[in-house]
Amino acid sequence: MSALHSVVRRLSDLLGWIAMIFMAILMFGTAIDVISRAITGQTVPGLFEMSELSMVMVVFLGLGWTLRDDAHIRVTMLTDRLGPSVRPWVEGFSWLAAALVFALLAWPSTQEAAYSFSIREFRWGVVQIPIWWTKIALAAGLWFAAVQAVIKAILVATNRDIPGPVAAPHEY
Repeated sequence: MSALHSVVRRLSDLLGWIAMIFMAILMFGTAIDVISRAITGQTVPGLFEMSELSMVMVVFLGLGWTLRDDAHIRVTMLTDRLGPSVRPWVEGFSWLAAALVFALLAWPSTQEAAYSFSIREFRWGVVQIPIWWTKIALAAGLWFAAVQAVIKAILVATNRDIPGPVAAPHEY
């Protein structure tokens, strides 16, 4: 299980870094567009379309980092009250439920990605941009999240989880 966990960790790092590249494209593209509009009054052709695609890549390829580091939003007021013998099983079940949801989203996404690739789908806008590759990345990100959630469920249920960074609780 340790070797599998290591592979998943490396893959989430790879996908996370790809997501960060798209985040940089999104940030710099927006800055360039703002400067272009301020100076020339014109937007950069195709930048809006590329921003849409970049957002998809950031969300679905960055999902692995979020799951790995427990950086997602969660409410633990119920599980915090459970005893140490029950809590891992409840949390493991929750991770399995999350894996099921990811898989249920990944299956139709995979079918759509296959169709999109088969017709070499593109998005019309100011510039014609192929979008089939983002649909493939979206499906891959969801499948990876499903696998990651199953591994997390097993690790949590067997008390072998490697905890992510612990954030300070927020007081409201």
